[in-house]
Amino acid sequence: MDSKGAISTKGIIWSAVVLFLVVGGIVIGVNKANKPLSTKNTASTNQNGTPEGGLVSLPVPSNFTPPEGPVTVTFYDAGAHGWHAVQSGGGTYIQYDGTTGLKYASPATKVASGDYTATVPDDICGDVILPQGAAPPEPKIIEITLTDADGKPITGASPTKFNLKCDTYTLKATIRANPDKLLADGIAASTVTANFSVTGPAKFINGQRIPRSQKPIILTTPLGLMEVHFNTSLGVLVPNPANVKTDLSGNASVTVTSADAGIAKVMAQASGVGDAQVNVHFMPKITAVKEDFVEPISPTNYQISTIPANPKDLTISWKFLPAPGDTCGSLTGPASGLGLSKNGFFHGPQKGYENGCPEKWESASQIQVTVTDKDGGSDTKTFSARSLEGRGFVNLP
Repeated sequence: MDSKGAISTKGIIWSAVVLFLVVGGIVIGVNKANKPLSTKNTASTNQNGTPEGGLVSLPVPSNFTPPEGPVTVTFYDAGAHGWHAVQSGGGTYIQYDGTTGLKYASPATKVASGDYTATVPDDICGDVILPQGAAPPEPKIIEITLTDADGKPITGASPTKFNLKCDTYTLKATIRANPDKLLADGIAASTVTANFSVTGPAKFINGQRIPRSQKPIILTTPLGLMEVHFNTSLGVLVPNPANVKTDLSGNASVTVTSADAGIAKVMAQASGVGDAQVNVHFMPKITAVKEDFVEPISPTNYQISTIPANPKDLTISWKFLPAPGDTCGSLTGPASGLGLSKNGFFHGPQKGYENGCPEKWESASQIQVTVTDKDGGSDTKTFSARSLEGRGFVNLP
């Protein structure tokens, strides 16, 4: 049975990993409004939130004389490039690029006021993936400079800055275990699968950039080829170290086994993206019992074998279930205890029965044993009080 685990998310501290985000030819992104904003003052607050495709204005002095030839605006990003869409053959993916100090150019247009405007280039903005409930980070601060045909700053036109608004996507992290209950024998394995996806506006469709004039298409898209680290509170993970890249469906899987009974809390962590946790219960089991008759005192001693092989952490409870009318016999040891894998049934001489308990009662009586782990997983077996004597360990169904 699959089970969904509790989910939590982390802050955004991005790792340099590549994310394939293709669903039906559509890749996460956003359309941007083609909207001019004035920068008559150099304060960036005047252009707060300008997206890619938006217009920025670079003021120049009234006595400014432009050079011969074309004039461009150079956009300088001092920070990391960040997450951005990349075309590769027939597919598109989002990749993290930690390169800093990148420059982009856009043709400058002189307007009636004498100032210059330019369109913010595509791919300058890093797409922001937000963990659930996280607030968006501050916009990028981009410096713009009027440059000549050789890309050199033009004398008399001072650089200015604006805030660049980037696309945002919401992260979703889920996890499941199949099965979520299994034996604590060190062999039975549960497959734990974590899935990471994001929801946001598409940027490309069938390899073509969506026009900015088109209404945004909101998609939930898997995060592919992203490294996920798994850890567990109990048992062993395979592979080990448990660092697994998501496939193109956003899934990353490991297997977990345990030779100890209890709940394994398995967590999947994607650095800077988020994490998800699921419980896998490794259950105890009584596998066999041995009955040894001891003369002349006439007890029958019992010993059970269990999964896990070492029962030291299991609470083991014993019950003598007398046959109808039976008033003879009792357990030789305590009724319950930690690791109490041995006990016995005294059926020798006792008050009222000088020759021991009547054989018909002994044969019809039963012993019931329950093993319970620290997390409440349990198994119960009932067997004849004497019919298995002298046969060594007998497997129990």
